[in-house]
Amino acid sequence: MHFDALTLACVIHEIREQVIPGRIQNVVMPETQAVAFEIYAGGQRHHLLARVRGQTVQLNLLSAKARRGDDPVIPLLEQLRKYARGSTLTNLQQPDPTERVVVADLVHGQHGHSRLVLELTGRHGNALLLDDEECIRGMWHADTGSRGLRPRAAYLPPPQRARLSPLLCTEQELQTALCQSTKSKAWQALTEVLVGVGPTQARELVFRAVGSVDVETAALTCPDLWRALQTLWAPVHSQAWTPSVVAEKGQVVLFAPFRIQYQDGMQTVSSLNEALDRITPPDSYHAARTAVHSRLIRALKQNRRRLEAVQRDLPEPQAAALLRTQGHWLLALQHTLRPGQTELVIPDGETKAVPLRSDRTPVQQAETMFKRARKLERAAEILPRRIEDLKQDMAYLQQLELDLSAARNRPEIAAIQADLETSGLLRMPKAPRTRSTVPAPATRPRTYTSPEGFQILVGRNARQNDKVTFDRSSPRDLWLHVRDAAGAHVLIKSAGRTVSPDTLQAAAQLAAFHSGRRGENRVPVMVTEKRHVTRFRRGRPGQVRVRKGSAQVVMADAVAPAWAETSN
Repeated sequence: MHFDALTLACVIHEIREQVIPGRIQNVVMPETQAVAFEIYAGGQRHHLLARVRGQTVQLNLLSAKARRGDDPVIPLLEQLRKYARGSTLTNLQQPDPTERVVVADLVHGQHGHSRLVLELTGRHGNALLLDDEECIRGMWHADTGSRGLRPRAAYLPPPQRARLSPLLCTEQELQTALCQSTKSKAWQALTEVLVGVGPTQARELVFRAVGSVDVETAALTCPDLWRALQTLWAPVHSQAWTPSVVAEKGQVVLFAPFRIQYQDGMQTVSSLNEALDRITPPDSYHAARTAVHSRLIRALKQNRRRLEAVQRDLPEPQAAALLRTQGHWLLALQHTLRPGQTELVIPDGETKAVPLRSDRTPVQQAETMFKRARKLERAAEILPRRIEDLKQDMAYLQQLELDLSAARNRPEIAAIQADLETSGLLRMPKAPRTRSTVPAPATRPRTYTSPEGFQILVGRNARQNDKVTFDRSSPRDLWLHVRDAAGAHVLIKSAGRTVSPDTLQAAAQLAAFHSGRRGENRVPVMVTEKRHVTRFRRGRPGQVRVRKGSAQVVMADAVAPAWAETSN
């Protein structure tokens, strides 16, 4: 997915309609290389996110409030809190529609006029706060190169690139540039010769010109290509944008400010900002989440090694019986052994020959075989239970990993870390013992209400799954869980009453969506009454056993549910 200059022009048009003019009430840094603004305009709050650097540069309005992240405060953020917070956003513009540079004009009652420049140019991106004389007050990254960007120096815009402008070039100029291109693929040649054209737009241009994307540069017909270029860039002047997306398994995989014709599954959308918000929402707790996730991965690797070691030690079937049989034959036939004999052939024709040791008497060797047989018998009795316990531990760690990806605040992340530490499944170097407490999540289970009035509870993590199933239920409530994968426990508070097929299907979709199989089609979901669900003996929180033969299976697509979450 590519955020090119044409996409930026469409996004700015949508943002201007909602937040200009607006009052900036807060500025936070939700993640590394991103800054978010809370803007009050039109009687409501808006949240504007700017990712200025990296592979996911973008500018868009968020549907939810951006939270302060765990990254250290940088000087630019302090400058923005001083000069931008409390100011009025009077203008937001893209000075050159072919460049990914945005300029925001700010007017502060105490500090006067400032200008925020966002250079959304990938790995060279930057954010700079300028005073009314175009001198740099603060910046994200200093530039010691040709531009010489540093505090109190005059701002210099990015240098112009030696490429053709889609808004100004002629058909002949485009033809000449393509003939000189070093790229064999047509769409790659377009990104090389045209400024402001990303890979998605280039593929669309080639498709509209020749009806296919995978063509050579020499196969392009320039008149058709030039007309397609003018069509895609016409909204820069008319502002008649037609944004669209392509989704797979409920997830947006492609977006553009025009109708995407070269890819199947295109859907038009009313706002490109909404599509961008669905793709990569900011993760304000990335640092805390990453720290816990690294521990979870380490615990999973340790547990997997333990499981593999125990499985290697598991004796072959009948290994102990074979040793006992060989030992008995050795004792029975010891009088037939000759000096120097290396093996004893068993006369029954079925038992393997017994290798003879020169340093042991037949009685001593038989005793050793009986002792080994007793060990194998104990292993055959104990190790299967140990393997089952280790598999349950693996399932629990996978559940914690799923819970961590869904955690939406610091208390939930801290609770998952505490569950991992108290489980004893992570072996860490010894550290000084400190008194610790297990923080409880500050949130309750997700709650939905069906059209029939049934309350539906969805656990957010392993401990909530345990509470939903055993503390918030009655025996005749319906219990749902995705089959053979980590996921949330879903409870329909039906108390034995009949549940309509539509409600059951929607609840199954909730179970599939809040599981490790999110995004898949036709996910099997178990449905049974809660009275058939019991805790695992020696199991971890949220680990249950369903009585054999009591559950039916409902197939559901693991996509975002249509129901809205209600307060509980």
